[in-house]
Amino acid sequence: MARFDLYNNPAQSRIRTPYLLDVQSDHLGNLESRVVIPVTRIAGTYTASKVAQDLSPIIVIDGEQFMLETPFLAALPTSRLGHAVGTLKGEQDRIGAALDRLFGAY
Repeated sequence: MARFDLYNNPAQSRIRTPYLLDVQSDHLGNLESRVVIPVTRIAGTYTASKVAQDLSPIIVIDGEQFMLETPFLAALPTSRLGHAVGTLKGEQDRIGAALDRLFGAY
């Protein structure tokens, strides 16, 4: 498991929120949990113009728009995450900025 890896969401909400993004430091890889951000489809009332992109940036995965629901980050047991299905390492600056916005580190 690595920071910025993307996992299929094991919860029932996976239709709306199909992915979870691992944002935990790789230096804490021995813990039995990982901190993740839900990655939700942009549809209905969620539009690019209505999303606070400094807190919930819009990310494109396989041509579809998703937003990181940073305020809903949570810890899950690593056993629930399964295998990574992708990575968002290329978006680490935007993801880091969203976490900084959430925690007031700017």
